Amino acid sequence: MKTTHLLLSILLFFCISANAQTAEERAKNVDSISKQKAEQLKSTFQNRFNDSEKKVQDYLKKNPKVKRSFEKNGSLHYLHHIDNSGKPVYINTKNRESATLIKADQLYKGGSMGANITGDSMVVGVWDGGEVRATHELLSGKVTMQANQTLDGVGANKTYAGNNHMTHVTGTIVGKNLPNKPRGVAYGAKALCYDWNSDLQEMAEFGLKGYLISNHSYGYTNDTTTATWIFGAYDETAKNWDFLTRSLPNYLPFVAVGNEQEDSGNRKAKLGYDIITGSSASKNVMTVGAVNGDKTMSDYSNWGPTDDGRVKPEIVAKGTGINSSLFADKKTKTPSDTAYSGVINSQGTSYAAPAAAGAGLLLQQYYYSLYKTYLKSSTLKALMLGTAEDLGQPGPDPKFGWGLLDIEKAANAIKYKSIIGNTVKLAVVDTTIKKTTTIDSVARKKALALADSLVKKSYVVSDTASRGAYIEEMAFKFPADTLVEISREVTASGCSPLIVSIAWTDIEGVEQTIKDGIDPTVSRLIYDYDMIVKNVTKNTTFRAWKPVSIANRTADATKETTWFDGNGNNYRQVKIDSAKKGEKYKIFLRKSKTSPDSARLLSLVVTGTSMRDLAKPVADTIQYFCSASTIADLTAIGTNIKWFDSLQVGKIYADTIKLAEKKTYYASQTVFGCESPRVAVIIKNVITLEAPVALETKVKTGSAVTLIATCKAGTPNWYATATGGISLSSGNLRTPKLKTDTAYYVACESGKNANCTSIRTLQMVKIDTAKKGNSIPMTDVYKQNQKEANARIVSEGTDSEEVFINVFPNPTTGLCYWKILSNEPSTLNLTMYNSMGKEQVNQNISIPSQTHEGMIDMSSFNSGAYILKFKAGENIITKKVIKN
Repeated sequence: MKTTHLLLSILLFFCISANAQTAEERAKNVDSISKQKAEQLKSTFQNRFNDSEKKVQDYLKKNPKVKRSFEKNGSLHYLHHIDNSGKPVYINTKNRESATLIKADQLYKGGSMGANITGDSMVVGVWDGGEVRATHELLSGKVTMQANQTLDGVGANKTYAGNNHMTHVTGTIVGKNLPNKPRGVAYGAKALCYDWNSDLQEMAEFGLKGYLISNHSYGYTNDTTTATWIFGAYDETAKNWDFLTRSLPNYLPFVAVGNEQEDSGNRKAKLGYDIITGSSASKNVMTVGAVNGDKTMSDYSNWGPTDDGRVKPEIVAKGTGINSSLFADKKTKTPSDTAYSGVINSQGTSYAAPAAAGAGLLLQQYYYSLYKTYLKSSTLKALMLGTAEDLGQPGPDPKFGWGLLDIEKAANAIKYKSIIGNTVKLAVVDTTIKKTTTIDSVARKKALALADSLVKKSYVVSDTASRGAYIEEMAFKFPADTLVEISREVTASGCSPLIVSIAWTDIEGVEQTIKDGIDPTVSRLIYDYDMIVKNVTKNTTFRAWKPVSIANRTADATKETTWFDGNGNNYRQVKIDSAKKGEKYKIFLRKSKTSPDSARLLSLVVTGTSMRDLAKPVADTIQYFCSASTIADLTAIGTNIKWFDSLQVGKIYADTIKLAEKKTYYASQTVFGCESPRVAVIIKNVITLEAPVALETKVKTGSAVTLIATCKAGTPNWYATATGGISLSSGNLRTPKLKTDTAYYVACESGKNANCTSIRTLQMVKIDTAKKGNSIPMTDVYKQNQKEANARIVSEGTDSEEVFINVFPNPTTGLCYWKILSNEPSTLNLTMYNSMGKEQVNQNISIPSQTHEGMIDMSSFNSGAYILKFKAGENIITKKVIKN
């Protein structure tokens, strides 16, 4: 995928405030939960925490040499609870740049989605081992340590208070987008930070406020002292997390799977499998494993499955070589606002989980930006798992789960979500109901009546409504009757596999204890849904994946052979690689007889449906390049861009092919395997680019400013040095908070060829030392500034003709005054533009003498930056005016 620097820069200038998770939107998320139930939920977890704490304190009194918390191998260990057998259970931080590997960057400005999704105004909850460095340059103004939390954490050799792990994890999710610094996956979001003590109680409060995503990069201390039965077990912790999440259907916690693959007590006996413990064994969370940058399995990420055969981890992200913020400098061991981990020995599922959590924030924000609502947690989970890149063994496996997160594909499923088709009468009753003689007439009539009542719940996604994917949240009551089905019909695109996913937030299952022995295989599901998919034309049936169990943990996954065929997961997937274009497929859904009769929301996500009106890539129709530029320098916004030599058919160009002057090239994008029509781009080679015009800038001390430069051709690129260095930003540059005069340099560049650039223009940002409220007479201000270099322009080829312009006050809250001095009387043209390039003011004024002054009333203008252009004779001067 190739992106453009110029394209859409104006359209995407403003933050997408409409995408924000406002207090009103959060309130909508909890409308379905009554105040009474909310209070019961909080009370339940408070009581459970009190009981657990009493057991811990009693244990510590009986064992005075035991410490509640301690540091070991750079990780904080904490006595979390005493299990039902009276043994202490410790948790520890899961220590070990990920946005690119999981393609989250395609949602950012200039990415393939043509969006500007960064997590703006979204909020993530972060539970971890201590205090976050809230003043860190990556986190300042973005994180808040909540009240009544542990604020000492653990420091190396107790030399400082605070927690590196918490700071690193939080930076991985929401770290700012600063020049030459690692940024968070959802770098526009903010974080509420908590310690890990009484986490469930606090998570309940968090979820009840309508927040959607949290991260938990800690878990049981899985080592040789851990009781063998705990590995893979659905114990009291897993059960409690399911009780919490089933009560909050919009809330999805992301949990690190752990890093004990090599040194676990189960390593030798079980070849690294079956090391899933505590919260990571919960049914309703998203358990995250870690891969290396080349997509290979890491040597530390824990493997599943659980004892009852559930897929854990469910998803993987990059966890190796992750650079992010730290509380304290690694060398000096002192707190620092500029401390970073670097990529050496910075790895772990702790850093994969926050990348996935950040991706969840992006997808929720993107979904809201298009549909003004948020996805249920089960739908988000189905979306992520159903669009993951399959790694390792075919289908789900205990190492990679359902695969590597692919946020671009998930976002495309959101973008190309089909319109729901019209209700039609479908055959919703299994034909065996009409033919069977094994059930009496009363049962048959009851089944037929129930099926008839469900006709209105069934419909076809028509070809004209289909756009490549289908997402539905089924909130109605399914019959707990395996003879009755609810169906949907879709048409395959034939461009990619048809993948059908269902998921639901299950209620807590039966707790597993030491009395159940080691590796009991009894399912912990309470609600159980299943599906088959039938090719309507060929009358062939496709069934869901059947993941491996403990007994065959090293084998490949198989397919179910009957309904509810031993699949204990609350996520099911059918993948049809052979789906042909135009083929009709019916999706039949059932709920098992063993499930409760009450309603439970079921999420359905389908990708690979027929594509309607797939748009061309977005590209500038004329692009400027140097003579040495190649196909790789062409820019277009879209997914999987390919360049051709003709509008129809033709050959695909390799990236190394040199561009030809005035030649036309054609680009297509490919979404879910389907290729779009092509957009035409005409090439104009530019050997030399003119230096940009940079506007004078002043800023109050301790403030940031957005720098704007104008190029006749090419795109402004900003640098910290006059030559060399790495580009700080393309387009506009948002500076950090400045305390002293600072020099920046900007050049006009086109394409990626290093020779296709102008000389750099010096852009000084000066600290405004004027005192607030100090009123200076207009004449004095003019005299004070008329000799400044940035207030003077000399006409080309004439040293004697000068024009002096002064604009004040700047910034202004309403009235903006200007004063001009010119060597000759002239006519002055004054125009003002907003940041979108729209003209706000246009005046022609006669200047009878050398000096003239005027006023512009900006009191009705929106806040922001405006460009004021003066033309006096042959002289043109531009000024930037800030309206507060």
